[in-house]
Amino acid sequence: MQADSLQATCLLQATCLLQAQAEVPVTNPEHLIERVFDHFAGHDAEITPIERGSSAAFFFGQVFMQARPNGIVMGVKAEDEIALSRMKGMAASHLIEFVEGERPRFAWTGDGAGITQFPNFREMTVERIVDVTPHLRRITLSGSDLGRYATHGQHLKLLMPPEGISKPEWPVPGEDGLPIWPSDDKRPQVRTYTVRSLDLVSGTFDVDFVLHGDHSVGSRWALNTRRGDVVGVRGPIGRPVPEAEWFLLVGDETALPGIARALEGLPANAQGIAFIEVADKSEEQPIHYGAGVELRWLHRNGAEPGTTSLLVDAVRSVEIPAAGTRVHAMAGVEYSAFKAIRRYWRDELKLDKKNVLPVAYWRSGVAEGEKVPDDNDD
Repeated sequence: MQADSLQATCLLQATCLLQAQAEVPVTNPEHLIERVFDHFAGHDAEITPIERGSSAAFFFGQVFMQARPNGIVMGVKAEDEIALSRMKGMAASHLIEFVEGERPRFAWTGDGAGITQFPNFREMTVERIVDVTPHLRRITLSGSDLGRYATHGQHLKLLMPPEGISKPEWPVPGEDGLPIWPSDDKRPQVRTYTVRSLDLVSGTFDVDFVLHGDHSVGSRWALNTRRGDVVGVRGPIGRPVPEAEWFLLVGDETALPGIARALEGLPANAQGIAFIEVADKSEEQPIHYGAGVELRWLHRNGAEPGTTSLLVDAVRSVEIPAAGTRVHAMAGVEYSAFKAIRRYWRDELKLDKKNVLPVAYWRSGVAEGEKVPDDNDD
């Protein structure tokens, strides 16, 4: 579609969908498309068969792939440049993940082609450091143009430069929509975190870090960073908390910031219950929530994170409201608990997938981004 035609279409529609396309040379394209869209279906995308391919709708955009004699043609659509960039990266990364043989080279055309910086990237500065509990540190970051964090997802990718780098270098988008990273000695390490609270007037938000020594990238950075240090941020990612009448929010320390922010943002008449697992009573923190919501703290009392059934048992103890009540159930937990909770909600209770969001925030013994074999057991 030409630019003038697209602009005219935008004037006639309530929302204008930006679009991009790419032709990818691969062998056995039908099999590759099947594998990619089976994966998308497992992540709650709405899959629609099309001629010689499939399309998938996510809450932030759409993607299609069609087989051609010598490869695949794929396209993405989204409402704005940030969502479009995210769709490009997601489509490209999953196609490359499942392709057999050499990584294909391709370039996106259409909207957003040729950009030199990711539209959701911000360079931010450490403003304040406060210890909320013995093992939780809150770091305030300042930056510009943060309004999207008030209306979209709660999460972000934090890019932490190597120690001793005076001028950090950040990834830039390649022609395939994926990051081109600096050299290894300057490459930032990336971890996923949650915006605990946001102040658009001051241009800051808070990010909470669980402190456990030098055993993780994020904890090490949080222990050593100082006011004035610079980090990179890409976001927001994830889904905003949906509207509902009754809420079930479940998680350990990794999900605590998101649960706390969700509780504090619920309407005054909201009903529900939240379970938060922490090490012991000293790790509890003040959270403001309405009278119709109950918060229960669960203590491991010496057990290692990810080794108890506290959250799974708590979920199974809850009586979900009868059909007709709008329900939102969310769990952010270790991988084993995630599998058990997902199986319980979907297979035993038969809850609608649209009303539940079980997520594996971490996996015992595995660093974020590290590849592990699929166990395919549910």
